[in-house]
Amino acid sequence: MINVLLLIFLLIFIFSLPIPLFLKKPAKVIEMSILESLNILIEEIENGISILEAWSVARNGENFLEISEKEISNSELRFIVRITKLSTNSGVALVPLLRSYRSEILAKNEVKNLTEIEAGSAKATTSLLALLPLLLLTLAQSTGLDVLSTVRHSIPAQISLVFSIALQLLGRHWAKRIINAVR
Repeated sequence: MINVLLLIFLLIFIFSLPIPLFLKKPAKVIEMSILESLNILIEEIENGISILEAWSVARNGENFLEISEKEISNSELRFIVRITKLSTNSGVALVPLLRSYRSEILAKNEVKNLTEIEAGSAKATTSLLALLPLLLLTLAQSTGLDVLSTVRHSIPAQISLVFSIALQLLGRHWAKRIINAVR
């Protein structure tokens, strides 16, 4: 029973490490490719190239006429297609609309980056607080205190271990809610 509690305690601390932060990088690559495509599209149209050819250059040979909005998963790209189709159907000037949308995307990205910077300190604090009990137990064990034996044979230590696991889970849940609310 006690070994299971200790294993749960260790797993909580191991999985609270910020390893998943490294897995979110490809989303920024997608955002940059949309901004790059938008910049190429604006530049090509300003140089007098038709929308069909400019779209083909901006999107690596993709045919604008064959694109269905339902097939596009990215909302920003879907909106660019809507703007372009609106311009071709109604004769509205396309370049000012695309520039306006590009500045809107850049503003959103800036706000997102600023909130990530602000949330970074909360994430770092959460990671540090998740590691401190494990480090303290390791330090106590290495100094000669028999922490594992004490936890195995003492009911107050077992209750304390269960309580610390519950508080750790509650703290992680609460910190995630706060960070997600900021985003």
